[in-house]
Amino acid sequence: MRSTFLNKTFRAFLLLLLVSAGSAQTARSAQAADFDYYVNFHRGGGVERPENTLETFLWAWNMNVIPEGDVQYTKDGVAVMFHDANVNRMVWELPEELKGKKIRDLTWEEIRKFDVGTHAGKEFALQRIPTMESVFCAMANFPERMFYLDEKGLTEENLRQIAERVRHYGIQKQMFFTSGNYDKMLKWNEICPEGVGMLWLGYVWTKDRTANMEGLNAVLERLRENDFRGVDHIVLHIQADLSKEDPFEPKSDFIREFAKEMKDRGIPMETITWSNGKDPEVYRRLLDLGVTGIATDFPSAVMPIIEEARQKNAVKE
Repeated sequence: MRSTFLNKTFRAFLLLLLVSAGSAQTARSAQAADFDYYVNFHRGGGVERPENTLETFLWAWNMNVIPEGDVQYTKDGVAVMFHDANVNRMVWELPEELKGKKIRDLTWEEIRKFDVGTHAGKEFALQRIPTMESVFCAMANFPERMFYLDEKGLTEENLRQIAERVRHYGIQKQMFFTSGNYDKMLKWNEICPEGVGMLWLGYVWTKDRTANMEGLNAVLERLRENDFRGVDHIVLHIQADLSKEDPFEPKSDFIREFAKEMKDRGIPMETITWSNGKDPEVYRRLLDLGVTGIATDFPSAVMPIIEEARQKNAVKE
């Protein structure tokens, strides 16, 4: 484990040097050539830890994975880590008068008292909503700690504020601005050209839960026209059903071909499944299709499969 940690630290440092010395494409190529698999814990720890807490992010980093977290702004302008539109689901023993309130309706002084850990277990009772600043501070001077910062309806001014804090902590190559909105990705690239970004590649599902390939291909056409500018990592949303001849939507052939295209472009490609995510076989088959990473709500199902794949690769080498 110590060796793995040091190797990842060295690779992160090497990537920083390459990015500062050359183009984004050079950095992409170096990144793609020197990793095995990326693992992304959705909302920090999926369903296995409290969402979006600093303790959860530290837990994920200690497992050598990339946590994803969500950022919103409070009524008084403090950037905090929280996913939902309102506080009902996540806050333990929420006062009646605060039910239905949104993060933007509340001040930091009100929010900082909320217990967002107990719902995941009594052992997490002391966990609170962290500020974005505290997460960035935890990343500074730890180049191996990468983070996907998922914007939740942020304004251009918010992006400028985040860019200033990213530069302050020197984490331009660690903090991946994350969105499902490519226009926001381009705006981030304009505001913070030395930064990095991750695109959620989602799309509208049909009523029978098959992929809307017309919508997906329209997004991909625009990405290709822009040479994937602003996109350094990408996560494809999928559905999985192992009882079917082809278990995936989009279909396996599409995933295989898209994974190859991303590999050729030097862009790490992850997938996240919105169905049957507890089944380890889903992840084994996705890796067999050539994806280079897994985003998940079920860390315990994913990590043994990643370790299995790494051991197979070690034998080949």
